[in-house]
Amino acid sequence: MSVPRILLAPTHRTALANAVTAAVAEIATAQGRKVRYHHLGPLNPASSWDRWEGASFLDPALYDEETLLGLYDVATRGAHLSLLSSSLGLLDSREGADWLPADVARLLDCPVVVVLDCRGWGTGLRALVAGLRARLKDLNLAGALLSGVEDRDHCELLRRVLAEESVPVVGCLFNGDGPDWDSPAPGAWGLPLEATLLEAVARQVDVQGLETLAGQRGFLSAQNWLLDRGAEGPLVMVAGGPGFTPWSRDSIEILRSAGAQVRRLDLMTDQQVPAEAAGLVAAGSLWADSLPDLAMNQSLLRDIHLRISEGLPTIALGGGMLFLLSRIQDSLGRTVELADVVPAEAEILWELDQPAYLDVTAERDNLLLARGETVKGWVATDAEIVNSSVGWDPPLSVRAASLGPERLEGAGTSSLLCSRVFMHLASRPGMGQRFVAKCAHHAANRNR
Repeated sequence: MSVPRILLAPTHRTALANAVTAAVAEIATAQGRKVRYHHLGPLNPASSWDRWEGASFLDPALYDEETLLGLYDVATRGAHLSLLSSSLGLLDSREGADWLPADVARLLDCPVVVVLDCRGWGTGLRALVAGLRARLKDLNLAGALLSGVEDRDHCELLRRVLAEESVPVVGCLFNGDGPDWDSPAPGAWGLPLEATLLEAVARQVDVQGLETLAGQRGFLSAQNWLLDRGAEGPLVMVAGGPGFTPWSRDSIEILRSAGAQVRRLDLMTDQQVPAEAAGLVAAGSLWADSLPDLAMNQSLLRDIHLRISEGLPTIALGGGMLFLLSRIQDSLGRTVELADVVPAEAEILWELDQPAYLDVTAERDNLLLARGETVKGWVATDAEIVNSSVGWDPPLSVRAASLGPERLEGAGTSSLLCSRVFMHLASRPGMGQRFVAKCAHHAANRNR
């Protein structure tokens, strides 16, 4: 039986659907349900969170539909409820990708709750909802969540209007009472969620009603291509914990399916990389507020520097690359000394409001790609890297998905791949296996 699932998607861009879905996930979990939460498309670092650790999202721009179904199947096995949300409008696309949130709902045969900005709307809202129903004939528009509601009379008026279109209302968020259309999505460093947010959502959103609508899902066949075969394989440490959010929770599952044992390396509290580790992945988002604390863990920084210099296969993407530089200056002007693996400095300019897609090409063989292979990646932080020394030939070239010339990107050696650009391990067959094979070779040579 496929897991009950539901997508909360707005009519146009907002973080409100993310905030409400995050709160519903926490409320349902506290009530004893096993909940899985996915965002559609990668999030910026300020909104990148997952209570199970690691950014959890689905993105048809990064892999094909069969892969998306497989990743979703693995992530939701054993769950009682699957919640999905979008910051894009239900019928909106983003630069560099040609999918719509509605396309993902259609692929997953997933009921949709549309999030409506009702400020200033009266009976005319019927035309908007009727237009959505006409445009989404092959989707289950299962309900609506109202926001920006003025008072009880306004709420009842809108409920009657939507009832005439056979769209039940599962929540009514009043102006000044809890999250609104302009509320930011809760970020990793905002966990646990604020009690005021949880209380407002619990009071104004029918969580049980959402779960009932989620039961209207269709049936998805089990996908068996992604299996956990890492019980005896090389140990790969994945950076995470307070201060650092892994880039892709399901990429970690791909490491396991490629034969790796996976364990978390807490950049804040662990003092060294385990001696038995055969690989390291530091791919994800640095928390700006935690940079000074991460920099104080000098024992781990020195050990990471030593282990990488000894040839430990290491992938460092996004904030992971910044962590391996000599020093970085954050957007508040604070400068911290870090691992000094790559002798360069960086300035974090800002976190992109919406991650940008890039086409990535391997300029030479590296830990994930063979020369000439291409994937689509994304970048979430605008950071300028300066004073890089010679001898670190960029292993990649990147090009904006729309326009612009190619430029060289990253740094690395035969056992190290660094880039500001994220790559999903499902984007091209064999990426995870390529890295894990390198880790296994490293472990075998170490044990001789």
